[in-house]
Amino acid sequence: MPTRLAISLALLASTALPALAEPVFNRVAAFPVAANLPKETAGELPTSAEIVTASEDGMTLVYSDSPHGGIGFIDITDAHAPKPAGYLKLDGEPTSVAVARGNVLVALNTSESKANPSGRLVAVDLAGHAIGAACDLGGQPDSVAVSPDRSFAAVAIENERDEKLNDGTLPQMPAGYLALVPLKDGTPDCANLRRVDMTGLAAIAPEDPEPEFVDINDQNEVVVSLQENNHIVIVDGASGKIKGHFPAGSVALEGVDAEKDGKLDFTGKIEARPREPDAVKWLKDGRIAAADEGDWKGGTRGFTIFNHDGSVSYESGATLEREVARMGHFPEKRADKKGIEPEGLAKGTFGGQDYLFVLAERGSVVAVYRDTGAAPELMQILPSGISPEGAVTIPSRNLLVTANEADLGKDGGARSHVMIYERAEGEKAYPTIVSIDDKAGNPIGFGALSALAAIEGKPNQFWSVSDSVYGKMPRIYTIDAATKPARIVSALNVTRDGKPAAKLDLESLTPDGKGGFWLGSEGNPEKEVPHLLLHVDGKGAILEEIAFPEKLLESQTRFGAEGVALANGKV
Repeated sequence: MPTRLAISLALLASTALPALAEPVFNRVAAFPVAANLPKETAGELPTSAEIVTASEDGMTLVYSDSPHGGIGFIDITDAHAPKPAGYLKLDGEPTSVAVARGNVLVALNTSESKANPSGRLVAVDLAGHAIGAACDLGGQPDSVAVSPDRSFAAVAIENERDEKLNDGTLPQMPAGYLALVPLKDGTPDCANLRRVDMTGLAAIAPEDPEPEFVDINDQNEVVVSLQENNHIVIVDGASGKIKGHFPAGSVALEGVDAEKDGKLDFTGKIEARPREPDAVKWLKDGRIAAADEGDWKGGTRGFTIFNHDGSVSYESGATLEREVARMGHFPEKRADKKGIEPEGLAKGTFGGQDYLFVLAERGSVVAVYRDTGAAPELMQILPSGISPEGAVTIPSRNLLVTANEADLGKDGGARSHVMIYERAEGEKAYPTIVSIDDKAGNPIGFGALSALAAIEGKPNQFWSVSDSVYGKMPRIYTIDAATKPARIVSALNVTRDGKPAAKLDLESLTPDGKGGFWLGSEGNPEKEVPHLLLHVDGKGAILEEIAFPEKLLESQTRFGAEGVALANGKV
């Protein structure tokens, strides 16, 4: 009886235990690709991690570095501490990489000009980095993928347009096509390379298809995006025959920031534009995900999931962009064009769940969606490096990896990085602050927060301001830090004569004790922005502007009033 009682009590106790939280993705490492270059040149040459792939054992990453003309290797035996594993300079511009058994297949652009394109598919030994077989592709390659059974590689031969020629209008010959290259133990069989003609399919410039991205499913079907043509093609990898094709269609958007005006305003509309998809990925049940980046005439700021027959299973519309805005990642300088610019996609199955990852190039984030088979479920949004371009998943190690192409080293900014994320138990580390919607149901836009002041009598509540990044709509924000992440719960526009105050770079604030604020605005003589101390009322209207003394301005720089405080009623 005591034994039965003990077992019963144990079972009761087990039913009372809380359910384990679902694992989450968090960034665990960042690898600056300049670390793969010789020390004497690492700080001088621009680098880029554009497309990234992984060895089949998941221990080595390989990325394409277009501006430097090579491919880099990263040892991720310890994913939390990636190490440089070598760099291989190539004779051309690497545009994409994929692994086939022990080889890295590199799509190499060797074109003399846009009008005279050429390229090769080069096999590089993954272990020794020796260059092996090289196939003449006959045109400029843009994307390469390897079939799941490793029997062939598909290469999108874009023969891209010259954007400076006739305003980039299509057609611009020669036409692009799809190249299918048989593989033998990971080595390209160049003699049996086949071209798949794609002319005459799209309604837009049918004589000049420009394949952008390829992906291959378990049935060896190749999906190809013709970005500028706004078209998607499905090819049988075994026969090279076209199994189907359909236009990508267009989307009109509401509730977006549609004006490049220095303001964050998510009440705008965009008339219907072509999706012009970049990356495409096969999902289960024959569905196809497309990142609707746009290039020539389009771009719809989100992503679409198509059924195999071309009908739309899901359209994200403005939902992802608005979520990115709530995190303070909306790129206002791209508001009139392509917004957050979804460009890359990845997929993977983790813990029995299918995931789709959407990379926003201009938002510098990765959206993590659970693929439900119907409308995908947004699980979290991860911070990436600047301008994420490509990604790869390593489900066997619970890893997601992104390649981030922008290198801002010459401007004193961040270099190009490869980011590593791990799915594990724990809490989401990002974001640390978000905004709620305003009374009209639109995101409170924010970014470049540059000050913090406690609200007296209200624990965990603060005021903040935005700096010159949003200089045409300076704001005072109210923050509730009692939650995790902290929340921006309201925004107050700083105005001059009833209009948003221009030529301000707010860096500091303090309450005036009467419901208003004192604000410090640092100047920039190059942009004719004055150094100011401002007094505003509780509605944000400027009551008083105090310029810095002339004597002080004799040695002014672009830096100024970084802090302001009130003591005994005086500033």
